[in-house]
Amino acid sequence: MVYQYLGEEQADQARMRKVINPYFNLPAQPAPSAAERRSLGAAAQLPPEIRPESSPVVPPREESSVEKVRVPGYIKGPAQPGTSPAPQADEPPIVAQSEPDESDAQTALVAEREAPGPTGFLKRTTPHFTIYSEGDPASDAFLELLETLHANLMLDLASFSPWAQVDRVQIVLFKNQDTYRRMTGRPAWSGGASSVPKRRIYLYESAELPGILAHELCHIYFDSFFTPGRPNPLWLSEGMATLIQVERGLAAPNWLRENLEILERGGGYSLEELMKVNSTAGSPDTRVRLWYAESYSVVRFLIRTQYLSSFYKFSSYLREGRSVSESLYRAYGMPYTRIKALEYAWRYNITTNRLSRLQ
Repeated sequence: MVYQYLGEEQADQARMRKVINPYFNLPAQPAPSAAERRSLGAAAQLPPEIRPESSPVVPPREESSVEKVRVPGYIKGPAQPGTSPAPQADEPPIVAQSEPDESDAQTALVAEREAPGPTGFLKRTTPHFTIYSEGDPASDAFLELLETLHANLMLDLASFSPWAQVDRVQIVLFKNQDTYRRMTGRPAWSGGASSVPKRRIYLYESAELPGILAHELCHIYFDSFFTPGRPNPLWLSEGMATLIQVERGLAAPNWLRENLEILERGGGYSLEELMKVNSTAGSPDTRVRLWYAESYSVVRFLIRTQYLSSFYKFSSYLREGRSVSESLYRAYGMPYTRIKALEYAWRYNITTNRLSRLQ
């Protein structure tokens, strides 16, 4: 099977810049201990895993799916992939709201973005970033890394963050983990953190910095597409950030491959359970990593099996407040009338074509 995305993907690969890690000789960030995980305090919300099945998962035959699938109310007549069917007569229209005037909160955010950096940090700028680094000015190699990652990320995220062409993201770079933890309050296993409203990233120098930076930059560029009162689902946010970390930051987490292999054998969570999760705090590491791997795999399937524009439409419908099922159908068309249909197609793909397998 030849996918529509291949032409786009080949063109993007030709424009990809090489990511050079200036901190490759530094130690990696420590793994979280069980006590640190428990100290987060939140109850585990991850669903139990699906047991791997003895045979590969295959999609239902077309004739049986037509008989058994209940057609949701937002579908009217046949549709082709990438088209948006007209709403039913009894469906309340979604009225596009005009952009509100700049509020006091927005004014405060803008002022905070432009405020001086913390004491003891030196400032440097690039076309797309303002960097505050602890003790010494940020190196030219770090500045080059930032602009390289920005160019690579824009291959997928330019339409989600047009503001990034003119506005800068703030980077607060700490010398080591001690000052990072002291000033941010993050746990020992954290390598970086971001504030989407402030467009600011906090991280420290470590061997894993390029991957962490790509992941957090994705949260800034992608999550800002959604309105504050209607944020994107956690699986979509983290799946996209992991995809960007792997494919644009060229820094796959060391636990990703083994969890993708679990999915290829039929394991993992049902997509309905995956999409219900709104926090991974307090959950065992093994289940959290499997959840991240599955979120990555599903997002990659949605982006790479059709044009990126279809994924943009899907995200736009979610931003309007539509359900995942309706957004899926309006963006991708048949046969994606519900989440279960997506699961059939996604699982069939990963057990046959290995689209989501690391190379």
